[in-house]
Amino acid sequence: MGDVKLVVKESIKEYNRYRSPEAVARLVTRKGDTYYVKFDGSYCETCGLYDWIDDLRYIMLEKGLDVEIEKLKEPEGPEGSVRVAAFRVRPLRASQRP
Repeated sequence: MGDVKLVVKESIKEYNRYRSPEAVARLVTRKGDTYYVKFDGSYCETCGLYDWIDDLRYIMLEKGLDVEIEKLKEPEGPEGSVRVAAFRVRPLRASQRP
């Protein structure tokens, strides 16, 4: 399947190609098998904010990664638009692939 970090980066690039400028994702850091991704933009918070974040998870799943969102850091105060999501990522075993 290739290097997991490379697949995560490719997934973010694909995400930004279709979601930018309303939502822009950027890899912030990695700790073990958890990747922290910053989301910023003018996405509509009342129209499914979590869907914007979950979309990246679906892209990674399509690319063969087993992904779950472990945490989501929300901004403090009404003016913040930045979210940081912690994605726990592992390669899918051959028996798990669609």
